Amino acid sequence: MSKKQRKIRIMSRGNIIAVTAIACVFGLIGFVALNSITPVNSNGPVFAPMTNVSLKAVKSSAGSYHYQHTKGGKTPPISEGLSPKIIVTEGNLVQIHLINEEKNQQGNPSMHNLNIDEFNVHTKDLSYFQTDSVTFLADKAGSFEYYCSIHPDMRGTIIINNS
Repeated sequence: MSKKQRKIRIMSRGNIIAVTAIACVFGLIGFVALNSITPVNSNGPVFAPMTNVSLKAVKSSAGSYHYQHTKGGKTPPISEGLSPKIIVTEGNLVQIHLINEEKNQQGNPSMHNLNIDEFNVHTKDLSYFQTDSVTFLADKAGSFEYYCSIHPDMRGTIIINNS
């Protein structure tokens, strides 16, 4: 077999398609990875420690709306009806995962969201058992309010400590 024939076999159509497919998969993985570290209040990726916060939107037995902290799918004991304080360090990336766990009632679909105006954090409106995640850079220290724009009484505080 001559060198010319061997070279043609190496660069066959199947090999070109396989290499292109692999390159596309790696490109997609890279794109998703970069987007996961690009906060909503920044123009590009930020390489900083990540703080993950999981919250669920619920309705208490008394009828008030609030957020609850969750870790590993379990809800730690807290006062019912109070949204938790979130404490993070300045300069960290913060990723908030929100799930709506308020069941729909007939003629009254439950919708919730989460907003932190100072960091341009706004989740989409979530119906029962929908989730959304948002990442932002905690680039200023202080105490800030997070809230649901649908239920004005659903509020909490995020405290960003100096690094």
